[in-house]
Amino acid sequence: MYHKRMKRRIFIAIDLPQELKTRVEEIIKQWHWLPIRWVKPENWHITLIPPIYLEERELELLKTLLQDRRFGRRLTLNFNRVVLAPPGVPARMIWLEGEIPPELAGLKKKLERRWAEEARLPSLKPEHRPLHLHVTLARFRPGELRELESKTRVLGDVELEFEVKEMAIMEAHLKPSGAEYAKLAAIAL
Repeated sequence: MYHKRMKRRIFIAIDLPQELKTRVEEIIKQWHWLPIRWVKPENWHITLIPPIYLEERELELLKTLLQDRRFGRRLTLNFNRVVLAPPGVPARMIWLEGEIPPELAGLKKKLERRWAEEARLPSLKPEHRPLHLHVTLARFRPGELRELESKTRVLGDVELEFEVKEMAIMEAHLKPSGAEYAKLAAIAL
């Protein structure tokens, strides 16, 4: 009997520390009256390498490849606003957003180079969108917040920061109620 190989939806991200998640939960309470689907705090993260489907052996190779190497120093990320997003198109999300430090862009490039060096991993799709420091807090259909969007895209200013000590290999489980994420391995900086 033939068994189809199971592929898993894997990505590389920065998980937010619990203290930051708690602070963000307090900040966004003021918008919970909006008729949208809020992302659960345990699913908040910053994506560095977008999802790609990997077989189990490829996932194990990726873990070994990334855990056996240092990727630089710890870095500090700062968030300064909560916005309707993404920019330049009708809003369909609420983001916690910040400025991109050069170290974050460098970290992403190092990850992409390291991935490309390993011929046994499938190639990453070229990313045409610029790197944007954000955490998705809520999702909705374009146009659902048209009245609010016509007045402003910035919901509020914040001052939040945290030190990034590690990245994570994450798995996305797509469900009708929204994606859920599981951390599979930590990668020290």
